[in-house]
Amino acid sequence: MATSVHVIDRVQPRAISVRWIISTRDDLIWLIGSVASSYLLLILYVKGVLPLVPMVALWAILIDAPHVFGTFSRTYFDRTERQNRSRLLLGSLLFFAVGPIMVFAGAGLIFFFLAALWAYYHLVKQHYGFMVLYKKKNNDLAPVDNALDRLLLLFAFNYPFVAFIARDPEAMSRVPSTLQSGVNGLATILLVATVVLFVAWLGRQIQRALNGEPLDVPKYLLLAAAIPMHWIVLLTPMPHKPIAIVAILTIYHNLQYHRLIWFHNKKYVRTGSGSDRVTDGGEDNLGKTDELRTKYGAAELISRRLLYYVAFGILFGLIYQGPRQILGYLNLKNGTATDQSLAIQLAISFLWGYAFIHYYLDSKIWRVRRDPSVGKALNMT
Repeated sequence: MATSVHVIDRVQPRAISVRWIISTRDDLIWLIGSVASSYLLLILYVKGVLPLVPMVALWAILIDAPHVFGTFSRTYFDRTERQNRSRLLLGSLLFFAVGPIMVFAGAGLIFFFLAALWAYYHLVKQHYGFMVLYKKKNNDLAPVDNALDRLLLLFAFNYPFVAFIARDPEAMSRVPSTLQSGVNGLATILLVATVVLFVAWLGRQIQRALNGEPLDVPKYLLLAAAIPMHWIVLLTPMPHKPIAIVAILTIYHNLQYHRLIWFHNKKYVRTGSGSDRVTDGGEDNLGKTDELRTKYGAAELISRRLLYYVAFGILFGLIYQGPRQILGYLNLKNGTATDQSLAIQLAISFLWGYAFIHYYLDSKIWRVRRDPSVGKALNMT
């Protein structure tokens, strides 16, 4: 007698969720694994293999300034963006005036202190942005997880920064005198809060596992890469630490950003469907290239080849960071920025405008929920 057997497939919840922004390989190499670049610079500098001035100058011109140019490539050099965001882009140019005005007003120390704070906040904000992209990709959007992830990231990055200032006399000298007395107390508060939040965050991950909720592996890997690196770099003794850590901490941020920009900028060299690259020969592709050039302007040329993107970025680096590194070297030889002549302070504060524009525009142009074109370019759907 034959017996029929009915197999009922039951959909089991996935124990883990592994969806990447670009691809498994690219994310692991560029968005997570590139943290190795910060560790490499740290080791080479602390061991005395890499001198301070060459390290900072080469990083600034060849890596950091081109990542600022990456923002400009998809804003000021994008004809469509200039039309859609004309007020934002023109208004952002006022940042060039902020520093010189404060220096003229006798508030140079305050300006450079606030500039340093914004620079570090920008690093933290980028890590937060990548975390949010992974959360969206992996449907990790429960309100309790959103709150815990945000708070843990905020406190875990800010404690080592404040602790570094409290322990480093050179860094403390750059803090306005009225704030210096509160730095140690703030560091203690941040440390306690970080430990409490980490315990709560870890408990929530255990709860998710017990409840069969998917565990957001890419998010975990990102946090595991970024947070310990900041603690190690910021709490490791080294000469001229306030200058050295700028390159050591930021190179990871730079490489992440370059890869994201290059991924986003593929929209300048492909069809609207996102499937065909406009890089092959033929009249049809030439027509598509002309269409993209008409729509996007210089952005299409900049992103047409990786070589073009790199060359334009380095050229920008020479224009922007070349003078800034010379002025920074004078500061290193002769004292802090406030010890320099008014002309040098004005020049340094003016050049900070490039960074400020980058920081500000970055807070506006990557909003996936508010700008569907960004979500489409990053394949967030």
